[in-house]
Amino acid sequence: MKTRHLAKVLERLSFLYHRAVTRLYTMLIAPRFAQFGKDSRIMPPFRATDRMGIRVGHGVLISEGAWLNAKQTQRGGEKASLIIGDGTYIGRFAHINSLQDVRIEENVLIADRVFISDEEHIFDDPSCPIIHQGTRFKGAVLLKAGCWIGEGAAVLPGVTVGRNAVVAANAVVTKDVPDHAIVAGVPARVLKILPSPTLHRSNES
Repeated sequence: MKTRHLAKVLERLSFLYHRAVTRLYTMLIAPRFAQFGKDSRIMPPFRATDRMGIRVGHGVLISEGAWLNAKQTQRGGEKASLIIGDGTYIGRFAHINSLQDVRIEENVLIADRVFISDEEHIFDDPSCPIIHQGTRFKGAVLLKAGCWIGEGAAVLPGVTVGRNAVVAANAVVTKDVPDHAIVAGVPARVLKILPSPTLHRSNES
């Protein structure tokens, strides 16, 4: 009984310690972003390139090990190339590349080890190693409000994931996902379209 009680005390102390570290780390790093909303948190360790190219909304949680690559841009008067909407969750070891235009709307759920990118490696010159050819923008990425990107999934350049859509774990999304759709596979394909709130209301009337 004493051992169990001690374990609970230590667990509670560990939780309080990590929460305090997260708050302190967030307070120190937040001013380096183009925008950082109220009640948003970043759990260390965290890696980012050009934080002034990232705009973070309110109530966002970025989990430990996340890696955000972004660049400042002048697109439509918006200097940030990576925009993260209010209430979004970004899981552990998520990797997001935004060379020009990645937009994540509000209340998006991004699970652990997800890869999202608007760029690709250049491989035009067969005589030159690909690692030395750099990267280029291929297509804007948009994750609409309320969607869920499952663990280990990849969202490739030029893709829009619809509102409240579900991308299954380990899926590779190469084409747009409709609103309220469930997609899975490599490449991802639509398995089901969930009823929308509008459809529910019309059926009940």
